[in-house]
Formats: sequence, C-alpha cells, structure tokens
Amino acid sequence: MVYIKKDIKELITSMDRKFTLGKEIKKWVKNNISTSHNLIIKTRDEYYCTNCRKIFYSKAKVGETITCPKCKKNFLVRSNRLKNYKYIDDFRILEFINGYFVIRGFEVLSEYNNFKFEHYISEYQRLVITKDKKYLLFSNKFKTYIFGCYVNHYEKQIKWRLHDNYYSNYYYSNGLMYLGNIEADVKNTLYEYCNLKSPIIDYTKVDSITLLQKILNNPTSYELLNKLGLTNLSIVCDRFNIKGSFEKRFGVPKEYLPFMVKHNITYDELKVLRVIRRKNIKLIRKLSTLNCFDELSSKLDMIKALDNGLNSFNEHIYRDYLNFAERLQFDMKDKRTLYPKDIIKAHDKLLKQVKDIEDKEMIENIIKRYEELKDKTYKNKKYIIYPVPSYSDLIIESKMQNNCVCSYNFRYANHEVDLYFMRLVSNMSKSLVTIEVRDNKVVQSRIKNNKLPSMEQLSFIKTWENKFLNI
Repeated sequence: MVYIKKDIKELITSMDRKFTLGKEIKKWVKNNISTSHNLIIKTRDEYYCTNCRKIFYSKAKVGETITCPKCKKNFLVRSNRLKNYKYIDDFRILEFINGYFVIRGFEVLSEYNNFKFEHYISEYQRLVITKDKKYLLFSNKFKTYIFGCYVNHYEKQIKWRLHDNYYSNYYYSNGLMYLGNIEADVKNTLYEYCNLKSPIIDYTKVDSITLLQKILNNPTSYELLNKLGLTNLSIVCDRFNIKGSFEKRFGVPKEYLPFMVKHNITYDELKVLRVIRRKNIKLIRKLSTLNCFDELSSKLDMIKALDNGLNSFNEHIYRDYLNFAERLQFDMKDKRTLYPKDIIKAHDKLLKQVKDIEDKEMIENIIKRYEELKDKTYKNKKYIIYPVPSYSDLIIESKMQNNCVCSYNFRYANHEVDLYFMRLVSNMSKSLVTIEVRDNKVVQSRIKNNKLPSMEQLSFIKTWENKFLNI
C-alpha cells in the first residue's frame, strides 16, 4: 500500500465532505442485513428473540433455525450459556461524484453479549471508477496480515490510502448494493436517464464494476438499450456504440425488435439470431449454449447440424472433425462431409488419417533437422556429441536411458528444441548422455534414469557449448 497520490487528493477530500451514512441508509442496512444478525436464546422451555426482545415457548433444539412467532423472522437457536457470538457482512453504496462512480465498501459487525446485540458499521473501502482506470482506497480501519485481512471497528477512521497491488481484486467488497441516492447524484449529467437502479447492477448477475466503467464510456448506448427493454444487452453496451440503422447496430432487421424485447435476449442469443434469423427462442437458447457456436456456424447450417445430432456434449468433437476434414482437403461444401451419419465414428476415422500424416511429416522433419544441425557435431578421443538423426534413434534413446525424450519428437521436428546424443567414441551404439538445447544454451543433460552426468562429461559438454552454441 502507498500514500494517496496528489492528483486524486482533491477527489478524496470531496468524498469526505459529501459522503455520509444517513437515516435512510441505516434503515436499509437494518432491514437487509442487521435484522438477520440475531439469535433465539433457549433457557429450558423459554425462548428469547434478540430481534423483537420477546419471550415465547417451543420445543426446538439448540442448533436449529426456527421462526419467531412474535416478529416472524427466522433465527438460529443457541443456549443461554452462550457467551459471545459474531455476525459479519459486507454492503456497498454506489455514489457519483466529480464525473466518477464510487463504490463504498462497508462491513457490518454484530456482537452478541448477555442477551443483547451491538451493531457496528464501518466504511473501510472506496473504489473510484473512471473511464479508463480504477483506484482502490482503504481506510486505516482495514488491516492486513500474513493469513488474510480484517476490519478494526474500534479504531477511529482518520485517513485513506491508495492500494495499487496487483492482487487488489481479492479485496473488492461484494456485498449487497444500496442505490438509494444515485438518481439524485446523476441528475443533470450525461447519466441522468441511464436507469442505474436497474436490477442488473447486482454482483450476483453481472460484474458491476466493469459495467459501471462501460456506462461511463457508453452512456447513450446503455440508455438506449434500457429504454428499448433490452436490459440483458445493456450489460454489454460497449458492443452497440455504433451510429446508423437498427440493423447496423444489432446485426438484424428492425422487425426482430419485438421478439428481442419479449424475450430480453442476451448477447449470446443475439449472435445466434444474427445467424439463423428465426424467431424461435427455444432453438436460439439451445444454440447459444454451444461454446463453439462461432466456429461451427462459419462452416455449418446450424439447424441441419442440430438435426444431425450436434449438442453441447459433442460440439468439440464435431469442431475437431471439421478441422480434420479441412486438413485432409475434403470438399467442405459436400453435405456428406459436413453432416456425417455418426459424428464420433467419423471423427475417429479422420483423426487416424491426420495422425498418420503428422507422424510421417514429423519423421521427415527430424531427418531435415539433423541435416541442419550436423555441423555442430563435436568429438575428442573419448566422447562425441551429435544431433538426433531420426525418430527411431529417439525411441531407442528413450528406452535405453529410461527417460521421456521420445515425447519431444514434435518439438524437435518443429524447431522448438534441439536434441543431441553424447556417446563414447569407442561404443557409439550405446547411449550415454541425452542433451536438450534451447536458444543455443544447454538446459538439460542427463544419463540413465535422469541422473546427472559426471564432472568429466559435464566439462566436455561445456566445452562443446562454448565452441558451437555460444558463437
């Protein structure tokens, strides 16, 4: 954490002057949070509700949650021997000041002691949202330690500090959001008619922080989508900040608007509607669940594909099958290619053909790689180092050394890594050391069972590296 920068000190001062915790907010907190922070205390057959402070009789056991017959609220039953008990909850308040949205983070602490609850509300966080940045501020009440963080409700709040840590998202308050004063805040601004009290500003449905930043940058688009009744699309208002006709903005003719409004379609559903142009919400929602929809729809008639058995369980198999067909240069306009009778069988058949081709290419490329690297062969009277000559040599090396070097076949063939064998000149047929090189540097050298070579062997490898790799 660092001290607040000079360029936002004025904003912080403005916030301190303006922001309060009025009666309406305290009432909202009591109704939505504090009221649930209560217990029913059992003393034999008598049950005392700490919320309404009334006594009633019941046979409920300690640990059960029951409804108080007086205030009609549900609370946990605890024994009268209970000494202390705590509830902790977060809530947020959305404010607008100096052209910025500010989300204030509060913690509500309720402490039970001797049949009574004391409630504490402490503001410990302010998130300032601008068009291009976010500034996370913490009060001195917010404490961090090696295992986590906490809010000290008993300390006086005297200063704010800016948090610029990479992991600041971890600390974002995400409780219920109070929107009671936001309409007055944005009055006579670009955001006056943006309907900021919409239920979509709810962390359970959408990332409210990201959305508020989008609204700052796209107020007209957000306002239009809300007025049309397309609140699900307003979540991605930045995608509709386009001037021109309805079709240019949405990708479909205006005749689809009533259908879109009726079903309040999402952006994924709109992408499907753009492709199939059918007013069938069941069909649209079925297709919108496909993760590969964009890729598949560029190659298939999606209605025919569904009739052919496409679903969310086999869509990746279908996608890979089409990629294999292209790799094998099939006719991608032939219906028999696009809509096979059995997708899984067709996929497995083409997979084998592609694998055979790739294996053949890999074997040929390893031979080419040897030709490219053979000038780096080096030997003295005892040892020799030379590049891997073939795929079969790689397999033999892997078996003799009991290592996984054969799994490097494609990386070697594709120039991602260079592989060398080190042998005794007197016994070239027996593997000795396997060497891996990346960016002209030895990154690994191992003898059998992945053990390190001897000092003499390492010295020879280092001499070779200096002469042939570090040029």
